[in-house]
Amino acid sequence: MIIKSASDFVDSVLQIWPPFRWDEVQEKAWTQLMVRNLSGFSPAVLDRAFQDMVGKRKETRIPTPAECIQACVEAKRWTETEENAGKLSIARSDPRDEWSTERCRLAHDLKHSPLGKQAAEEGWIISFWHFCRRNQRLPAGPEIDQCKRDSSGIEEIYGRAMRDECGPFSKQIARFASTILEKRKEWTEETLRRG
Repeated sequence: MIIKSASDFVDSVLQIWPPFRWDEVQEKAWTQLMVRNLSGFSPAVLDRAFQDMVGKRKETRIPTPAECIQACVEAKRWTETEENAGKLSIARSDPRDEWSTERCRLAHDLKHSPLGKQAAEEGWIISFWHFCRRNQRLPAGPEIDQCKRDSSGIEEIYGRAMRDECGPFSKQIARFASTILEKRKEWTEETLRRG
């Protein structure tokens, strides 16, 4: 089975992992959502993502859109790495480097997943991005709650610093908090604009 488009990817997923107790409306909505979210990936990336899912996925239920998007993002990363392997004469980056270009690029790609859009809408996009950069994947379950907790309180800190309630470093703390708030606004607008 060779995947040539997002529609082929979706049809193949439905063949391998058919939905349980879905009506026609649910299947149509899921299909449209998947095609819309996966249409930006090349056929080579979609094919690799599907093959990886078939080879690695142990669950029998239909994959969530987030699983499919993450599989495509990972396939894209590997495809680009293989394509550029002979072109770069510089030393390979250290896989333990949490600030490597590859990790940052992956985190930026994951911002455009459904969970990334939720993080943007709810104001925790910065901690979401840092989680993705550090762990090279989307957060799940309690990790999502931790990202939300990590993002809470920045406005309060900024307000306290602006009122000079943070001691001799109030000015520096206010400047730092302001930078975080500006970056959150920028990433939120960028993430939601692409949706």
